[in-house]
This record gives sequence, C-alpha cells and structure tokens, in this order.
Amino acid sequence: MSKKDKKQTNENSTQNGWEEYRNAVTENKNKSQDDFEKYINLLASGGIIISLTFLEKITAVVKIEYVIFYLVGLVLLVFTLITNLYSHHKSIEDSDLIIKEIDEEKYEDIFKNIERRNKPINLLNKTSIWSLIAGTILILTFVSINLVAMNENQKPSPSDNPRQNPKPLTEEKRGRANPTPPRTNPSSTPKK
Repeated sequence: MSKKDKKQTNENSTQNGWEEYRNAVTENKNKSQDDFEKYINLLASGGIIISLTFLEKITAVVKIEYVIFYLVGLVLLVFTLITNLYSHHKSIEDSDLIIKEIDEEKYEDIFKNIERRNKPINLLNKTSIWSLIAGTILILTFVSINLVAMNENQKPSPSDNPRQNPKPLTEEKRGRANPTPPRTNPSSTPKK
C-alpha cells in the first residue's frame, strides 16, 4: 500500500468517524426535541392540576396561612418550566451548529466550541432542577401547614362527645326500621 493510499484510507476513516459523530448529534437533537414537547406538557399540566386540587381542598379552611410559600413555590415551578424549555431550545440550536460545522469540515471549531456551548445548557439544567426542588418544598410546606390548620379547625366539640347520654333516635334519623310492636301480648287462645 502506498503512502497515498494510506493517507486516503486515514481520511476515509476520519470522515466515517465524523459522520458517525454527526449522526449521534442528530439523534441527540431529535431526542431533545421529543423530550422538550413531552416534559413541558407533563410538568405544566401536572403542576397546574395538583396545585389547583390542593388549593381547592385548603380553601375550605377559614383562614389560609402562609400564602407566600404557595406563591413563591408556583413561581419557582414556572421558572423550572421556562429554564427547562430554554435548555432544550439551546441544545437544539447547538446541535444545528455542530452539524453545520461537520458539514463544512470545521472539525477544530467543534473542539473549541463544545465546552462553551455545553456550559449554559448545564447551568440551565442545574437551575431547573434546584428551582423544581425548592418550589416543591415550598408548596408542600404550604400544604402541610394548612392541613394541620384544617385539622385543628375540625376538632370535635364537647357536644360531639360520644360518651354523653345518647338521645333517642327519631324515625327520620334511624332510617327504614321495623315498626315498634304493640305493648300488649297476644292472647294464647285463637280467635274463632
């Protein structure tokens, strides 16, 4: 094999490696796009439904306490959605740039730019995770405080004490019951 053939083989091998890398980046981009749609819909709809359900149950309490926990928690959950959304968007944009650089055979640019491109995505992902954790903790704290308050408001009063003498049940409170038998016993001789 001549030097020219070896050089051509190395170039083809290098080209095939970059094509595989390009395909992997394209696949990553497609997965990010799919995840983007799925996560946004799941988080947004799930968060809204859960928070509305909690709020509906807790508003039965005379006085809702520590609403600031709930509001800040919701803001953090919305912030989570926004940062997660932007993270996926940034990943898709960066994938497009990498694909373009591979197509233009600017391999050195890929190595120079990869850390710079991944840094904001990693920061957005970490921010999203921590805001989700903080928002969840605040909302759970709000719910816990108000559930305890709800229980305290529903403590039985002395009139509800079952140890007191029971009042006779009226027919309406007994439900359907057999009628009371007569007070006299029937005679032992049959009627003729």
